[in-house]
Amino acid sequence: MMLFQWLKRFCAENQPPVVHVPDGPRTPPVRRRYHFSGTVQGVGFRYEAAMLAGQLDLVGWARNENDGTVIIEIEGEARCIDEFLRAMRAVRRFDITEIQTEELPVSGTETTFQALY
Repeated sequence: MMLFQWLKRFCAENQPPVVHVPDGPRTPPVRRRYHFSGTVQGVGFRYEAAMLAGQLDLVGWARNENDGTVIIEIEGEARCIDEFLRAMRAVRRFDITEIQTEELPVSGTETTFQALY
């Protein structure tokens, strides 16, 4: 019985977050750089970011830094980026302790979201 309870809890904790694509008219794209601190390396952070970005029609990249942080540059509708952040915070295996944000000029050249190495 203990194994079943552990497996049930493990599966519940590792479910991908539910993403709600915001309704309404399209708005001009924005680009932001996020610097995530906490337990964000070795836990599938960049993979999850790429999956969520794809669901929300966002482009950009995620990269591990030598200091244990992750930098994400992301471009798309602001409301979709806000939903991306909400979903990333909802992933239980991440322990995000700080997010620094910087507004950037829109590049308009990327077509996908990539996990860089």
